[in-house]
Amino acid sequence: MSDITKGNLRRTVVMLALPVVARMFLQMLVGVVDLAMVGQISPAAISAVGMGNQIFILSTAILNAFTVGTTALVARMIGAGKAGQAKVYARQSLVVTFAAGVILGALVFFSAEHLMRLMMIASENPDPEIIRLGATYLRIVALAEPLTFTMMNSYAILQGAGNMRAPLYIMGFANLLNVVFDYLLIFGIGFFPKWGVAGAAIATAGSKNVAAIIALLFLFSKSSPIRLSLKDSFRPQRQRIQEIMDIGLPSAGEQLVRSSGQLVFSMLVASMGPIAIAANQIITKSSSISFMPGIGFGHAATTLVGQNLGARQPDRAERSGYMAAKMAAIFMSFMGLMFFFFSHQLAGFFTTDAAVRQAAGECVKILAISQPLLAYVMVLAGALRGAGDTKYVLLVTFVGTWGSRVVIGWLLGILLGLGLKGVWTAMVIDNLIRAVMMIVRYRRGKWKTYKLRSEAGTA
Repeated sequence: MSDITKGNLRRTVVMLALPVVARMFLQMLVGVVDLAMVGQISPAAISAVGMGNQIFILSTAILNAFTVGTTALVARMIGAGKAGQAKVYARQSLVVTFAAGVILGALVFFSAEHLMRLMMIASENPDPEIIRLGATYLRIVALAEPLTFTMMNSYAILQGAGNMRAPLYIMGFANLLNVVFDYLLIFGIGFFPKWGVAGAAIATAGSKNVAAIIALLFLFSKSSPIRLSLKDSFRPQRQRIQEIMDIGLPSAGEQLVRSSGQLVFSMLVASMGPIAIAANQIITKSSSISFMPGIGFGHAATTLVGQNLGARQPDRAERSGYMAAKMAAIFMSFMGLMFFFFSHQLAGFFTTDAAVRQAAGECVKILAISQPLLAYVMVLAGALRGAGDTKYVLLVTFVGTWGSRVVIGWLLGILLGLGLKGVWTAMVIDNLIRAVMMIVRYRRGKWKTYKLRSEAGTA
């Protein structure tokens, strides 16, 4: 594996980002295909799966407490030439994330119906079919949470070590399984049963479990850039876990703030009726496609900033973040143009319902406008995480999500009666506020001075 703290920076950014973009593309493509297949069943089915996934996104907040900290610490140790310490952090995070997955999975499994009712609380007449289907979906996918958490943490370890390709290949294979079994189990092809939403859940859970097993096998193989061994100790070490949490807890809070805000956002939409609910799921899934460059270049920025700070090259770390943000903005601007001019065609891919397609298409145009801003938000947030400056990212997320997305969404969508267009206009305002805050923080450079507990002599 090449040393990413040296050489041509532009080429290094692209080398790290493109595999992640490809992986996210595969992941989002599967989500799109999944939702499109479910959409052939009924509007209630597409709403149930979409709202159920919102709950799982919320449950991953605790996962972020470990994955973000793991990536930053592994990257810092690799950059400093301390591979042995990087392995210690990797082992500790694997143990704790699996345990967290068991707990979270059990909570979702046993409270599935209550969670779906909570999602529909803003609706005067909650659709019982959405609640029933959503609860079924939640219970099945919850069974995969322990290995899902393990899978995501394995990717975080590899990312910190600078290996972005292995997660791509693993995800690609697992997603292929997901799509195939979606088709077979949703529609009952051949001798396979026709299970509808339950079939989609089984395909999702099964593919995630397969991906987790493959990722673990890779981490313990000779091909791994940070090879683990069962001979080493996996006993929890409070000090190491605390260092991971120092960086990761604010990111967990960030994810919790973002996800809870999205949950309330979905509740606002739920009060607008079944057409708005279905359209909102399509908008969310469609817009997630445009996020892929931001996610990819954000991961690249996390790894580059972490490793370069570990190698005591703060100037190169800073240039890494700026270059990744500019490149992401170019890609996402192009995606925004495509979404703006082909919004209704994109919405039509998910549903044949004319009213749902019209509502979704109009809002995709609104969201397309803010893509360059979102690029800077996602990439500079990734850069700050790589430096360990996760508390500020949490602050920015709180201000943007609750100060604009939820409050202005309620004001425009509900109070002023603009409906779905109003709440998605609030999303654009949220992106603008967060972009300004991220750029100001990054330019000031305070993040370059962040030190780990061990570096400060307190560990």
